[in-house]
Amino acid sequence: MPRKPLKVVFSREVDMYLPLLKLFSSVGLTVGEVPFFGKRIDLLFGTPSLLSLYAVETKLLDWRSAFKQAALNQLAVQRSYIAVPRRLATRLAEQEEDLFKKYDVGLIGVAESAKVLIPPNKNGCFSPRHYRVLKETLKRTQHKKSSKIGVVADAIADRSKALVVLQAGTD
Repeated sequence: MPRKPLKVVFSREVDMYLPLLKLFSSVGLTVGEVPFFGKRIDLLFGTPSLLSLYAVETKLLDWRSAFKQAALNQLAVQRSYIAVPRRLATRLAEQEEDLFKKYDVGLIGVAESAKVLIPPNKNGCFSPRHYRVLKETLKRTQHKKSSKIGVVADAIADRSKALVVLQAGTD
């Protein structure tokens, strides 16, 4: 008899970070809580060469807020996503797929693992100037010592550090 999947309930957005870090583990550099236009990008991933940047906005419920932020993030990144709990993401993939595709925003469902349900397209409103600002932020953080994911997730959750370099591996 097939086992029914466990319902994963997150109490904080940062609780979704570990599955997201695993999903993007092959990308390279990861930075959390990056200031951008008076807000903060929850997770910013960059390839080792920093030629490609990916932004992820996490929300437990208010997906529209994350969607607006993800659309704004497209000014500086090549691909932008929102990440929400898997149950909500599944519903959004069915009911709002056209909206995500129209605005080139990706959708990630998070439970024990994270899965891209709607891949983002490379967006058309990319600004090289804004990209350079985020790229410089990432370059500065590359020189800081990496931490273990649990320590970093706690630091982000407690807002004790504005910029923290994350190690995308899980040791």
